[in-house]
Amino acid sequence: MIYCLVVFNSRTHTVGFIEYMRSKGIDCRAVNTPIEANIGCGISARMPIEYVAIARHVISALSLTSFRGFFSVRKDGVKRYITRL
Repeated sequence: MIYCLVVFNSRTHTVGFIEYMRSKGIDCRAVNTPIEANIGCGISARMPIEYVAIARHVISALSLTSFRGFFSVRKDGVKRYITRL
């Protein structure tokens, strides 16, 4: 299973991003930021990786200045592999 984490330094920006994406019908939810990402406010947005291009546009359009990065997360059993996109 592979998904994308969208990391912000602001909980307000994280929640605003999630609400906007959900209002557009995109499966997006709040999750704890994995320690392996070593960045952010502790809460990240989780979404399908195929929506990264849309997410980039939304972050720019909404001026979410606390954005810190996209991370690909691949789960293999209990192990997680996190890569900055």
